[in-house]
Amino acid sequence: MSGTRSGRSRIITVPNLVSFFRILLVPLFWWVLLGGRPTAAALILVVMGVTDWLDGWLARRLDQVTDLGTFLDPVGDWLMMGSAVLGGMVEMLLPVWVGAVILSRSVVVGLWSAWMTARRSALEVRMIGKAAITFLYVAIPLFYFSPDLSGAFGAVIDAIAWVAVVGGMALYWWSGVLYVRDGLAAVREAG
Repeated sequence: MSGTRSGRSRIITVPNLVSFFRILLVPLFWWVLLGGRPTAAALILVVMGVTDWLDGWLARRLDQVTDLGTFLDPVGDWLMMGSAVLGGMVEMLLPVWVGAVILSRSVVVGLWSAWMTARRSALEVRMIGKAAITFLYVAIPLFYFSPDLSGAFGAVIDAIAWVAVVGGMALYWWSGVLYVRDGLAAVREAG
């Protein structure tokens, strides 16, 4: 079935529509965030995070893994993570050093992935990378919620955000190292 209209070359599939929806939420996120509504922006990030999980699950469950989906999903992830981090830095909701750590890893792995793609090689997704993204998808919206919270509840949310972001950054960089190592091994195997 692969390579046919009903296989990997399909364009209109439920998972692709979910990925496209996530990408369409990016400008809405910026409009809401820059309009001074960080809590609403955080809720959009949560919806975007759910769609990131949902599109992959649907693609596997419905047997609708497509070439377009394998392109749209990481683009949506990159736009979402980049927007969440940059927006948090611009609005001073996320510490600049945290944003720099996350964005620098994204750039390194993004450039590495582009180089690997140009060599007609792909990096396999690792569970550690998925875990890292999950931690960051939890942490970043919590930093956005923080200004609206006070007292003991606010302190608990801040603590959870810090634990999640530190754990997420560590896993994010570790997965990046593994992706580079995997890519080097693939290049050596190809000769």
